[in-house]
Amino acid sequence: MSSLRHIPGPWYTKFTGIVRKYHAWRHKEHHYFIHLFERYGPIVRVGPTKVGVGEITMFRKMMSSHEMPKSQMYTDFSAVGENIFTTRSPEFNKARRRQIGPAFASAYVRKMEPLIMSEGVDQVCRLFDTQICAAKHMGQDRAVTNLYYAFTMMATDVISSLAYGRRFGAVDTLVTKAEASLQLSQQSTPRQSQETKVASEAPLQQSQQSTARPSQDLGVSENHASFESQETSHTVLEYMIGTMMLMGLMAEAPFINALPQRLLPQGIQRLFALRDNFMRFTCTTVGQYRSWMALQRTSGKSEARNNILSAYISAQDPETGATLSDREIASESTVLLAAGTDTTANIMVNSVRLLLSHPEKYARVRDELRAAFPNGAETITYVTAIEKLPYLSAVIYETLRLRASTSGVWPRDAPRHSGVSIGGHFIPPGTVICGSIGGVHLNPETWPTPKLFVPERFLGAEGELRKRNVVAFSAGVRVCPGRHLAMMELVMTLSTVLLKYDLDLISSPAVPATDYFAKVDEVCHITTTFRHPERDCNFYISRNTC
Repeated sequence: MSSLRHIPGPWYTKFTGIVRKYHAWRHKEHHYFIHLFERYGPIVRVGPTKVGVGEITMFRKMMSSHEMPKSQMYTDFSAVGENIFTTRSPEFNKARRRQIGPAFASAYVRKMEPLIMSEGVDQVCRLFDTQICAAKHMGQDRAVTNLYYAFTMMATDVISSLAYGRRFGAVDTLVTKAEASLQLSQQSTPRQSQETKVASEAPLQQSQQSTARPSQDLGVSENHASFESQETSHTVLEYMIGTMMLMGLMAEAPFINALPQRLLPQGIQRLFALRDNFMRFTCTTVGQYRSWMALQRTSGKSEARNNILSAYISAQDPETGATLSDREIASESTVLLAAGTDTTANIMVNSVRLLLSHPEKYARVRDELRAAFPNGAETITYVTAIEKLPYLSAVIYETLRLRASTSGVWPRDAPRHSGVSIGGHFIPPGTVICGSIGGVHLNPETWPTPKLFVPERFLGAEGELRKRNVVAFSAGVRVCPGRHLAMMELVMTLSTVLLKYDLDLISSPAVPATDYFAKVDEVCHITTTFRHPERDCNFYISRNTC
């Protein structure tokens, strides 16, 4: 009999956690937890030695100290070695945060703003403009774009620019496709062409090698050509995606890491090979960048680079003097790439979907933008956006609450010797406590009408206080170090795109806007994302002519 029988939950969870595992294998575990919270309350038994927590005070308590360390799950998917995300060691976490913390301080992140604009926001606008131009040549007044792929590729270029010293050229793969469509449209008449969907398929599904121009070298001067890798943008992206897939697979089937690779299916062996290639590429990139920085110092030059890679290479533990090796930097950069691409893209796409599903709120955010930036051509800085666009900020926070990419469960071990009391219940040693960010964000005691899209709840003085209860970036001693960077990217991208372009849904919502959960088919691997982005993330887009 379970030692957790005093905690509410389904009868069968006293004996087995197989139902939770079934939902986890279907990538719907987050919905299972939310359903149980709605039925049994904010703390619920989900197995003989596992409980779920879905209330802000309880969540903060379990995340507030190292007394409740991360569970075995994090070690299971450490496909690229121990780093600040996968480590279960409090000592390792503390030391690594002392080393890399300055790279993510808000003041240093502000220095990266020009790179975020030039290598991210400007590039995705270049893609949209090319798509719109192609559509006009085909006699259409608007194009069809897939925002999931556009924003994912943009976020990949931003993180690679900052953490690898060079833009991978991910957006270029989409621009190349759009340019091919434009060339075709210039050779045909409108009657001969059909409505183009230039970004409705993932570029890496193409069998042929991309013809995109090489990734721009962001870390060195033009005459330092040796820094350029021989891999094409397409190849590097293939390495990256394979590594991300392996991390997700290892989280679901950790036993594969213990088996000889020759015994694994060919598809999984290929993922390991892609991981190895990506780590080799990353270590080489870090080593070359380190050499370039040393050359700059010895030659008396002060060509500073305000990016994460420079900060990693220069990082030093103030207590021990320890620095980061190339391999350690490669591991941290890779996990940053994994955590900072799909997650950011999901929030941007969901922000647009939610706004378009609520026309009055979309009109309000557009009116705010166009009143603050009447000529529509200004470069919107992060500080200016925060000062002048309170409603857009509220939209982002409401999307983070309602559709967080981290809506799944994040497990911690109960204190080994003493156990812990949470929500009036004693949790004994040996219990895994699953903090559900989705449950916290939909708790009706904290959020009236929790499943409604109400950005207004984050306006004014009370709204500022409510923002503290949004834990999309976790909380406590293991809070996401990249949260300031993510917010800057979200604000700068959405403000620019919503100012410059008019967006519309491909079709009217099939269900009322109050039932967004029924409308979106999503899956939860490590993070929560669209199950069918190629189907569900296409939008009409045109240039704002106001």
